Amino acid sequence: MSGLITNALRRFFALESAGGFVLVIAASFALIMANSPFSHQYENFLKPAHGFINEGLMSIFFFLVGLEIRREFVQGEFQNRKAAALPVIAALGGMVTPALIYLLFNAGRSGANGWAVPMPTDIALALGALALLGSRIDTSLKIFLLTLAIADDLGSIIVLAIFYSDGLSFIKIAATIGAIVLAWIIPTGKTISLDALIQAIHPWATFVVIPLFALANVGLRIDFNSLPDLITSPVTYGIIISRVVGKLVGITLFAWISVRIGIAQLPNSLTFKEISGAAALAGMGLTVSLFIADLAFAGGEVLNGIKLGLIVSAFISALIGLSILRKYSSAQD
Repeated sequence: MSGLITNALRRFFALESAGGFVLVIAASFALIMANSPFSHQYENFLKPAHGFINEGLMSIFFFLVGLEIRREFVQGEFQNRKAAALPVIAALGGMVTPALIYLLFNAGRSGANGWAVPMPTDIALALGALALLGSRIDTSLKIFLLTLAIADDLGSIIVLAIFYSDGLSFIKIAATIGAIVLAWIIPTGKTISLDALIQAIHPWATFVVIPLFALANVGLRIDFNSLPDLITSPVTYGIIISRVVGKLVGITLFAWISVRIGIAQLPNSLTFKEISGAAALAGMGLTVSLFIADLAFAGGEVLNGIKLGLIVSAFISALIGLSILRKYSSAQD
């Protein structure tokens, strides 16, 4: 992966970084409102729009994901098999390992169907965290993390289509699989380029759709009497351990093995310590994870446990990832 970065990628990284901060603000506001004296008014206000946001507006997000995957195949890292192998294989490790760890704690239990929830990576949160380190971070690490997250999204969508199709209504199929397919078949060329299309949609998905999704889905009412039971439930600690440990170990280990056996190449500007830092940040997952959880569980304590697990694991993953990269990265763009 080259250390050079195009203007399109610069804009993408800047938008995603800013979007990560907006997402944190929206999620924090949802949590505060869910536990405030106005919680019922807040829920009643959002309830009529919940379906429209999750099944309508989210189609814009998945359409953008489809365009990003298409761009990677047409003009990005996925063109070069050797260059793509490292983040793609690392992404595979970052999907399989968390899923197995989650099942280790939940197989045969009520939360077993949520095994795919720990798999996706939230690129907005991860790049937002990276932005805190500024020029310490080499561009090639950002591209590695971006490519990994896109491969991660593609894998998660395939899992959605195969294993969760029974929970998908026609509208949800249109919002996910249909939007991805449309992104691949929509004509692009001289009239409107793929980059221009992404640039037009990206701000709307980043600053409108995803924050609204967070407002509608992250709100977790905390009952302090039952909080100890919720924290110690297999679903909650299964999510936390699978995301915090599973992502870090799975991504780093699969990346190391792929380089060791010669099917991938580590860029000269990157070290495995930096990759481990990026792997830790990949433990920050919210948007697609919540979407999968909403399909797997119709509310209740299991879904509350997943929300709590995702929030806690995002904080822990951010602290670990930033600590590693602060210590081992010193690049200047």
